[in-house]
Amino acid sequence: MADDLTPEVNLSETSHIECPYKMYGRLHQRRGVAVDPNIGTVVAGYETLAAVAKNTAVYSSSITEDGRGPRHMGINPEPVQDDVEEILSRAHPIVNALFTADPPAHTRHRKLISKALSPRSVRALEPQIRDVTTTLIDAFIDRGSVDFIPEFAVPLPVTVIADILGVDRKDIWTFKEWGDLMISGNIDMLSHARRRDVARAVVELHEYFVPRIEERRRHPTDDLLSIMVNTEVDGEPPLTTEELLPIIDQILLAGHETTTNLIGNAMLVLLNDHTLMTRLRNNPTDIPAMVEEALRWDPPIQCTFRRVTRDDELEGVGVKKGDMVIPMWAGANWDPVVFLNPEQFNIDRPMTKPHMGFGFGPHFCAGAELARIEARIAFEELLSRLGNITLDGRASDLTHLPSFASHGYRKVGLQFEAL
Repeated sequence: MADDLTPEVNLSETSHIECPYKMYGRLHQRRGVAVDPNIGTVVAGYETLAAVAKNTAVYSSSITEDGRGPRHMGINPEPVQDDVEEILSRAHPIVNALFTADPPAHTRHRKLISKALSPRSVRALEPQIRDVTTTLIDAFIDRGSVDFIPEFAVPLPVTVIADILGVDRKDIWTFKEWGDLMISGNIDMLSHARRRDVARAVVELHEYFVPRIEERRRHPTDDLLSIMVNTEVDGEPPLTTEELLPIIDQILLAGHETTTNLIGNAMLVLLNDHTLMTRLRNNPTDIPAMVEEALRWDPPIQCTFRRVTRDDELEGVGVKKGDMVIPMWAGANWDPVVFLNPEQFNIDRPMTKPHMGFGFGPHFCAGAELARIEARIAFEELLSRLGNITLDGRASDLTHLPSFASHGYRKVGLQFEAL
């Protein structure tokens, strides 16, 4: 329960989903902590959140109460229904890995991914990413208009991830469908019908990747999947199929959803600030600073979840073993103690401390460098080839996706002149 100094909030309210930043501003006037009675304790203060992120012993990323791996069954308190359990029984066994694991397992998984997605390895992908980007633009440039999310912001990162994993590009929209369902299962309250849909997606993803994992064990190639399947970490045997499946799941989900929303959110900023758009077109070396400020100002992932392992206190607010804590990364990015005038979008902002658009601490996003490069190349190519970019209001729906944990637009129609 919230006390007199700790406000109650409802993260699932439509008004919050559409504009969460008003709530963050209120929280920063009241210790940066709130309580959502349906979910748990919300933490938005930068320093408090940094401490939570580092303290994996008390604030566990393994958020299932029974300690089993993530089954994508939503953050609902009620048990999973019998018919949904029957569907899930067809999936491969699920364990905690990487994003949902704590040290020492997380440390082992992270070393593997860090090798595969090192800055050097990701920078080597630039020509491939640029080729995907230009091909997508080629497909719509002669029309003078584009449905920006499905024609560009989605297929760019999904295609790159498919190429990195060494799977067929023809399957990218299947990946997108699985990804949308499983992300929803990680962060949303799910209806019974939605749980069935998510469970089927889990089974289908496993049926798709298990034979490919086995094939890469027998016949390795130079793709990321082969590296993950066959690399030994700290002298231990390669990861098991049970460990690999959730890691692949996370790469697939985080690899497209985060970048899609980052590109969409940043484009909306530029549509509302043509002076900035012109500056970036004339000075593309400023695009990385714009990407960083977009990650701070309107990050694609607003929050994640932690489960409390023993009683503790956050800024005077008690949390008990088993409680859920919601690290509100986007709220920390609007902490006025750290970011002066946080409501202003300012690419010249001095970053005395890093933003939390990719999280913080041991679970800082392993794919951050890939997302940054994809977004940079996207805007380099868009701004060099498209002029007079404006919003097509009749072809747009600027309401947000129905989630308080991720933040992106439903439909962004653009009009432009080919340069």
